[in-house]
Amino acid sequence: MKKIQIVFLNIMLLAVQFVSAQAITQDSVSSKKDKTIYLESGINLSIPVHIEMYRSHRFEIGINIRAWKKVSPKLDLGIKVDYDYWLVKQNLPKITPESTLTEKTLYSNFNIFSIKINTQYSFSHKWYWGAESGVGYALSDADKKFGLGFVSEYGGGAQQFGLSSAFYLGRYFIIGNTKNRLGLSMDFTQFLAHGHAENSLGLKLKYRFIH
Repeated sequence: MKKIQIVFLNIMLLAVQFVSAQAITQDSVSSKKDKTIYLESGINLSIPVHIEMYRSHRFEIGINIRAWKKVSPKLDLGIKVDYDYWLVKQNLPKITPESTLTEKTLYSNFNIFSIKINTQYSFSHKWYWGAESGVGYALSDADKKFGLGFVSEYGGGAQQFGLSSAFYLGRYFIIGNTKNRLGLSMDFTQFLAHGHAENSLGLKLKYRFIH
């Protein structure tokens, strides 16, 4: 985990240096700053990557809302709220009154609410990349006081709070006019609870209200 964090930190530092150099160049050309706060929203569709989660859950559906502001012609900063709902597989054992709490959470759907700070850099008017990180809250349908209880390492207690992060690369397509855009992005999202990672790799569709 430490090696992954070090590599990710180095990549982010290089990216920040590159973006900063681009921002300085762009700002020197244009003295006007865009003070508009933009709003966009979309839907999520993801599949699990973590082996234990893959055995029990099929996929996730959710929605997201993001507010952001341009800090340069190519770079913007924002904050995003995500809601994800994970669905269990149909061939799992049925929950009975004798089932343990760990079994109930393993065979039940669950929710993850996240709030993240993110940044996005546009290569052009169509292509972009970005990164984000924040906090999340997991809640099982089996027990409203329980989180990711199907994780074997932490099956004896509730796991609700955690860390959420993502990396994405995508493209925008103009639909109708220049003010409305449909965004398509590929995301890698990690939800980290009590030192154990629950991962999801998925496809995200976003609709941008204002450009």
